[in-house]
Amino acid sequence: MSKITFRADDELVEQLEALDASKSEAMREALRAYLTGAEPRDGDQGADQKVRRDGTDPIDDLIRDRVDTLLSERLRDRPPREPQDVNVAITLDGDAVDRNTTVSQSTGVPAEPADRDHQCSQCGEDVDADHVYCPNCGEKASRRSFCECGDELRTDWAFCPSCGRRTPAADVLDSN
Repeated sequence: MSKITFRADDELVEQLEALDASKSEAMREALRAYLTGAEPRDGDQGADQKVRRDGTDPIDDLIRDRVDTLLSERLRDRPPREPQDVNVAITLDGDAVDRNTTVSQSTGVPAEPADRDHQCSQCGEDVDADHVYCPNCGEKASRRSFCECGDELRTDWAFCPSCGRRTPAADVLDSN
């Protein structure tokens, strides 16, 4: 046999001295395992320190098998799912079919022509259809007015009787 000298750091030497085998025997086995890719013989190193060629540890296989077993048990014990209701909304795009529908509703009030001017309910001035407010007094021409609190306001009120807020009519009345 030939003699080979190894250099190693202190930690590696301490680990080597902790083995049951002699330093020479441990180094021969390690060199043989490295060169041939063979596993070390039983008894040379602890069985719990063995690592396979593919880099996995035997404990990894045990954990993997146990996890697989537990998962399969849980999936087996789980009650089957009931089918769920599904709501589907369908929207069709494209040419719509024209529907000829005639609605006849009698309100008891004769319809006014759209091109006719309206009269202001407060001052009686003629108000064009495109005006929202009366140009004379500021009365809202199209609809009733409501305060931000939700109460209905008369157009001649300067303040809301419910919350006390100033109304748009107050500005018109102050300018006179």
